[in-house]
Amino acid sequence: MTKIFTTPGGRALIVAALLATPGLTVAQQAPLSRALSALSSKASRQGLSEQDLANPAVTSQYTDASTGITHIYLRQRHQGIEVYGAVANVHVASNGSVVAMNQNFVPGVAAAARATAPTLTPAQAVAAAARALNMPAPRALSVEQAGEPAEGMVFNNGGISLEKIPVKLMYQPTASGELILVWDVTLAPQNAEHHWNVRVDARTGQLLDKVDYTVSEEVSFAEMTQQVLGSRNWSQVRATPAAATGTANRVTAPNSYNIFPLTIESPSHGPRQIVTDAASTTFSPFGWHDVNGVAGADSTNTKGNNVYAYLDRDNTNTYRKGNSPEGGPTQIFDFPFNPALAPLANKDAAITNLFFWNNLMHDVMASKGFTAAAGNFQVKNYGNEPGANDPVLAEAQDKANQAPSSETRNNANFSTPPDGSSPRMQMFEWDGATILNVTAPATLAGPITAREGSNGRKLAVVGPIVGNLVAVNDGSAQPTRGCNSPFVNTAAISGNIALMRRGKCNFSSKIKNAQNAGARMVIMMDSIPSPSPLLTMAGTAPDSIGIRIPSVFISNADGLRLKAALDAGQTVTIRSATEVNRDGDFDNGVVSHEYGHGISNRLTGGRLNTSCLNNLEQMGEGWSDFFALWMTTRPGDVGTTGRGIGTYASSEPTTGPGIRPKRYSTDFSINDATYALIGTAGYNTSDNVHSIGYVWCSALWDLNWNMIARHGYNPDLMAATGGNNMTLRLVLEGLKLQPCRPGFLDGRDAILNADIALNGGANVDLIWRTFARRGMGFDAVQGTSNNLVDNTAGYALPSFLSTAKYLNEQQLEVYPNPAADHVLVRTQVSSKTAVSVELLTLMGQVVRTVSVPANTLQQSGVNLNTAELATGVYIVRLTTSEGIITKKVSVQH
Repeated sequence: MTKIFTTPGGRALIVAALLATPGLTVAQQAPLSRALSALSSKASRQGLSEQDLANPAVTSQYTDASTGITHIYLRQRHQGIEVYGAVANVHVASNGSVVAMNQNFVPGVAAAARATAPTLTPAQAVAAAARALNMPAPRALSVEQAGEPAEGMVFNNGGISLEKIPVKLMYQPTASGELILVWDVTLAPQNAEHHWNVRVDARTGQLLDKVDYTVSEEVSFAEMTQQVLGSRNWSQVRATPAAATGTANRVTAPNSYNIFPLTIESPSHGPRQIVTDAASTTFSPFGWHDVNGVAGADSTNTKGNNVYAYLDRDNTNTYRKGNSPEGGPTQIFDFPFNPALAPLANKDAAITNLFFWNNLMHDVMASKGFTAAAGNFQVKNYGNEPGANDPVLAEAQDKANQAPSSETRNNANFSTPPDGSSPRMQMFEWDGATILNVTAPATLAGPITAREGSNGRKLAVVGPIVGNLVAVNDGSAQPTRGCNSPFVNTAAISGNIALMRRGKCNFSSKIKNAQNAGARMVIMMDSIPSPSPLLTMAGTAPDSIGIRIPSVFISNADGLRLKAALDAGQTVTIRSATEVNRDGDFDNGVVSHEYGHGISNRLTGGRLNTSCLNNLEQMGEGWSDFFALWMTTRPGDVGTTGRGIGTYASSEPTTGPGIRPKRYSTDFSINDATYALIGTAGYNTSDNVHSIGYVWCSALWDLNWNMIARHGYNPDLMAATGGNNMTLRLVLEGLKLQPCRPGFLDGRDAILNADIALNGGANVDLIWRTFARRGMGFDAVQGTSNNLVDNTAGYALPSFLSTAKYLNEQQLEVYPNPAADHVLVRTQVSSKTAVSVELLTLMGQVVRTVSVPANTLQQSGVNLNTAELATGVYIVRLTTSEGIITKKVSVQH
């Protein structure tokens, strides 16, 4: 039978063993000792044994210079071998109090582990992993950094990976509770579409688990764009990008960048500006082009300590001097931009903008806690923190020279390996919008947004088509369906553009029937009233074989207007057009969003554990949307202002929702997302990460504006004051404090803990009210964070924030304050019933409670034991027949 912790002595043995680890400084030992003791003290209540906590690995530990909090991240070990995903994080304040603590160690680890020695060699494990991922077999594989199996080793790239290949012996938990001995292998295929971290059985080579360090927007960007375009009304006008800007009046000031600056989300939102000397003197002290920590720029192009930005149209995934723009010895990056031209013509301006915004994100986020010590992205860590040599590899116009597909267009991604290995940002071109211009009659003149089908030839190939519109008549009761052939009006269709209606038969059959009637193009109107997603009409053989004419899909509302004009005997003339592709490098919201994935992955679980956001209820997309919104908030914006994501890239008006279900806003008539959506259709599978994140970001965006209402707005985004800056700091601190594999309520609690740690709990009431409004109240139930259908929304506030009658706190005596081992509570308030005396944490948890007669409180009072409580701020609450009295008390040991 496994021994459970029952004595302080047992805990002391574990603490002493780990503190004996070589390399730990005296400064590191004190908070680590406190962290291990805190974990051990709760072990029995959490079902953990002495063996379960024995000798965990310290994956990372650092003390935040601005807060004094020491962040400690641990991984469970059995017989010196780490357990994948079994992570604990403990955060210790400078006074020794535990700010937050989480763990998901495996109970009964000794019984669960079935083997301790592998059969496969590390090199065989690499080959097995490559085989399981359908990658080529490694060639000339050799060890570049030796190490014991449980400590890990590093191979060269074996001719198959973009990066060197780390391999480590670990245990993999299974659904049955067994721990299987595995080799943990990381491979980055050379096409850079994925960055795999996998575990293969150390005896058989079978693939047991895989995690992709690459977070892609492909599903959302394709599907949401269709949904949004389909919901536009007839009169909606597409956004016009900023006018072309040249370099006739080229600037001469050194360290200058002609870009879309802070708060300007894209060319649709405002003009470019010249920004000079933008680098933070604190977080990029030698400028953005330094790599060695010595005064003076080390490059004259878009390469620096925080990011290498370069063109990657051929998907070589390699920085070289010739594929990034030159600013010369004075660092002047001023290049022409003309939105009417294809992205390649604007490449230097695009790469400059991408370089600027990656650096901007680095500096702003460092000011709020994403520092080198926390695991940010830098070639050189100026304070000699570990984990250097990992600048962002920002690839502009990625794969643009390859054939259009979901892997080469309308996408963006970010890969985040552990600290010390470079993340990769890939920004793509976005298909230009398909526009149908109605040139006659005058009453209908104007653009119609359409979505081009996958059947037949593309408009970009055949060029503009101009012709009269003719509604198909197939002789049936629903003649515009076009399912019967030949058409009754074949002669009228020939040489013109056919208008058809969705339904009854497949798209390919309809289009082929129109082609056989001599149509030059098909316009397919939706049969479902708006709002309905614009579809990409597709077809499979044999129906699609032989289709040569182009086809486009329009909304039901647009189709009905065209059909009504035809029925009235009017001649409707259409001209098709496709815009040039848009470049995601100019959509600063998307750039910020992608960078945000690096932040959330490096901070959750610690800088060396970037696999903590692979559970179903994780909120990665939500944090990234929040960073995008926060960085692009414009002067004059208010909480009710509707904000979309990716409106420029997706050719949307700036007032549109972009690639999200609805715009972000504090106004529930614009955005009514709550936790109740999680588990419903569109929010209940692993493919729904963007809609799940949309719910989380809706709450964070509310919090931002509620904090601004309380603390004001500070336009200096590097500052610590102002509600906007305080919110960003809370969000980043919450990422550090939350558990590995968090759910929504874990994230909420982490932000509450962050406010207690950073602001003494001054905003706990506001945070509770904000989250309760979005269904994450005190009575909400999360369930497990890897299940999307076991949660329950709740809108209640903690009882200490209830709407009951509150009495003046001056009527409550709490002594001593600060308290150590006990606190005396006394009041002269009368009560017709016994008085409930409670001591609560700022999270609303009751830690002490007693019921006493009113006269006892009026005379001798009542003592509450605080000796075993963690240092921190608590609330004393008395509930009487006359009302409730509360007062804060500080406990210090």
